[in-house]
Amino acid sequence: MSQSRAPRSSTRLPRPRAWHRTLGALGGALVLAITASACSSGSGSPEKSTLNVGVVDGLGAATLGLGVSQHYFSDAGLTINMVPEATDADAENALKSGSIDLALGDYSEFLNSGVLSSDGSTTNPSSVASTVQVVGEGYNAGENTIGLVVRTGSSLANQSLTGSNGVVAEISGAANSSVTVEVPDLASPEYVALANWAIAEQSPLDAGGQHVKSASNNTDGATTAQTMVSAVLSGSAGAAALSEPYLTQALESGAVTELANLDTGDSDNMPVSGYFALQSTTKNDPNTIAAFQAALAKSQALGVSRVEVEAALTASGSKVSKQLAATTALGNYPIGIVAANLTNVLSLMTNAGLQISTLTSDTLTGVAS
Repeated sequence: MSQSRAPRSSTRLPRPRAWHRTLGALGGALVLAITASACSSGSGSPEKSTLNVGVVDGLGAATLGLGVSQHYFSDAGLTINMVPEATDADAENALKSGSIDLALGDYSEFLNSGVLSSDGSTTNPSSVASTVQVVGEGYNAGENTIGLVVRTGSSLANQSLTGSNGVVAEISGAANSSVTVEVPDLASPEYVALANWAIAEQSPLDAGGQHVKSASNNTDGATTAQTMVSAVLSGSAGAAALSEPYLTQALESGAVTELANLDTGDSDNMPVSGYFALQSTTKNDPNTIAAFQAALAKSQALGVSRVEVEAALTASGSKVSKQLAATTALGNYPIGIVAANLTNVLSLMTNAGLQISTLTSDTLTGVAS
């Protein structure tokens, strides 16, 4: 069926890349116009010359590092200190406390005001959901960048994805469900993609995710992915939703098989991460934000080069090997801020049972303030 595809080869040969650019020349001009509009409130020298930017390790941070190394930010009068954060929650708290000025993080983590449980209650809200603005788009998922995997040889790999006894039905709690799916977090992009994929198969996940559990780990990234894969291999979970580069790493081990591509349908090219600032920062330091956005636009433009992104992913101190970087499917690095993208991610979050309170694209970009 259309939602699945053949397992990827275990050989370390480059696969077709997902460099979708849905905007043509006219669209590019529109994005640049939006960027210019976002920067228009600032004029003159930056109020702050040094910015501490909290970053959770991942594909989305590649272009920020490239922009720093290419001196785009210093040319704009800014010194950027990239501050490693173990989780999005850590970055949220650091932003709230003022120990960082900006944060690059997942929309689903930063903007959720709680995960809706079956009893109507909410849990795990973001500490800054109602106080942040999006000052730049960071990274969008592309084809093959989020997948549902099962243990190689598992009976699940041979089941129909739909139907009364299918995998989706089991995940959703129907037909005497026995499948547990591991996700990094119930507010993660992987969970959002999983939930929207299940909806597309006419079998939504249960509210509260009774058959979806988050990995028991305090960090985002490789360690959490390893925990999830280990759960699948041990049998404590039937499946796991993995994102790149950990998806390719797991598949190339041969231990797991991809059951479905989750970044499809409504989740195709799903906005994953963005740059956040407190509303007070955008109000008090408009020149700083304008300078950051102008330099970020140049940095994001480097994302069209596979060579540049791979170099950033394998830079000194990176956890991504050259072999893994060469075979990892990459998403897209948007330039500017497009309101429709923010509206889309809020809709996807709502579909997945995450609460967004009164957030809209206008509130997130300051238009409604």
